[in-house]
Amino acid sequence: MSPKALKAWEDVAAKKQAECLAAIPSAWIIPPAVLKDIPLGPHSGTNVVALDIPRKSGIMSDSELAITEKYNATELAAKLGVGELSSEEVTVAFSKRAAIAQQLVNCLTETFFDRALERAKFLDVYFKEHGKPMGPLHGLPISLKESFNLEGIKTTIGYISYADNLPLTYNSALVDMLLDLGAVLYVKTNIPQAFMSADTHNNLFGRTLNPSNLSLGAGGSTGGEGALIALRGSVLGVGTDLGGSIRMPSLACGIIGFKPSTGRIPYARKCSGVLGGFSTVLPCAGPNCADLEDAEFFMRTVIDANPYEYDSSAHEVPWRSIKHEAGKKLSIGVPTEDPLFPLQPPVRRALSSAVAKLKEAGHTLIDIPYNPDNSIATANGMMMKYYQADPDRTQLKNLEEGGEPLVPSVVNMNCLGTAGDWTEISLATLAAMNRQRGEMIEAWRKVWVDNMLDVLLGPGCQSTAVKHDAYSYIPYTTQWNLMDFPAVVFPYMKSSKELDPEPQVYAAPQKGPDYDPVLQDGAPCSIQITARRFQDEKCLAAARIIEEALRG
Repeated sequence: MSPKALKAWEDVAAKKQAECLAAIPSAWIIPPAVLKDIPLGPHSGTNVVALDIPRKSGIMSDSELAITEKYNATELAAKLGVGELSSEEVTVAFSKRAAIAQQLVNCLTETFFDRALERAKFLDVYFKEHGKPMGPLHGLPISLKESFNLEGIKTTIGYISYADNLPLTYNSALVDMLLDLGAVLYVKTNIPQAFMSADTHNNLFGRTLNPSNLSLGAGGSTGGEGALIALRGSVLGVGTDLGGSIRMPSLACGIIGFKPSTGRIPYARKCSGVLGGFSTVLPCAGPNCADLEDAEFFMRTVIDANPYEYDSSAHEVPWRSIKHEAGKKLSIGVPTEDPLFPLQPPVRRALSSAVAKLKEAGHTLIDIPYNPDNSIATANGMMMKYYQADPDRTQLKNLEEGGEPLVPSVVNMNCLGTAGDWTEISLATLAAMNRQRGEMIEAWRKVWVDNMLDVLLGPGCQSTAVKHDAYSYIPYTTQWNLMDFPAVVFPYMKSSKELDPEPQVYAAPQKGPDYDPVLQDGAPCSIQITARRFQDEKCLAAARIIEEALRG
């Protein structure tokens, strides 16, 4: 019986995915013998981090393994800046490891290893001739979310209809900055369909899997970065965040994700695939990384280089370094769990443990009572309206032009209004939404001032990583986008079928992914630290103090 003929969109996807595989050098293909008897499918439950395939594959030398495993981004930049490591050897090491990660979890979109190597060699020559680095990011490989534009590279953002886009003739503003600061750019990473899901899955590139458990989602929309960094195919990547897109993959994959205040990192000339100008809730760019120190390093380095010179929408607000004081005591607000979005047992356990440890360490913890007018559920409802503010429904048009279906997770989240409940937002409605948003921001100002808070502490999500297509709303991240408050997530504790043995199934009106203690066993839990707008420095400084107290 002849194989079933592919639909037109499937043919386009198959061609693109074959191109992605062909872009990996043959010497970097994992030998079949290494993967023999290892299930790698999306329902296999395999922990590919624990298998240490980069070492077993024979693709990487001992020195390359050390480069990718021994240092964080801040340390690598320091060694590159004094010539202890060459850009070429560091770039080759991370390129190899990224290629290995791609074969395991499908985290990449465009790869340009040859171009990165040329750039690295150029930087090594520059260092030799000038006796100094080109900039503070000299020779450091940095991965980028698919939506960033690079001259000479395609941007398709996962749409079938964009598959034949020509390579671009310009860079995103942040890309220009990173290059001027000396960085090496080598890969772009996968995203969800239309950016509208916490599962990184689109029809063009396919699904990204969670490295610690292939049966779980990698988060989204910056899920390719989360998976790549978890496998050390990168130690510093750049994502974007409109509702949790930096933080959700970070908490799902057990890394660091920082959502800055909007306008602090350049955002111009990115590909969004939407009609802009309708929502007053703006996206931002920020770091995904393996260490809180690296988040601060990225923010300080970019902001010190005057981002407003690259992007007219970037604010001329200097980075105000805060001296790290390990013993400093903080006043920390703990918002009450929203009854409509209850926490899964391991997340609640991790949060309770964090509160107890911080109290023991001498910090002041203040309960913030539930307020239905300013609640997580209210903020989530408003954000869902803002997501649908585009009257042209551009994202759906992009999908229709490619003849592709909605992926299951986008259907579940319904950010595009595909359940038949979409109505065009009038100017009067938009104005009312903006007024309500302003009232909520003012209410949070009052909470901060009345309680003399430094930061807020809470979960990054109701859940850990969950099975594929199980995410719907992500209100514990979305709320801070509505407020435009900086927020960072970092891993703390893990899910445990022994400590949290009872399944949890949500029933209306409660919402959230069901808890499966067996499937989610060992999944990272996380803590989210939030500060007031433009207090990005304070947010990261407090997060480091809190993390040290929790690790102590």
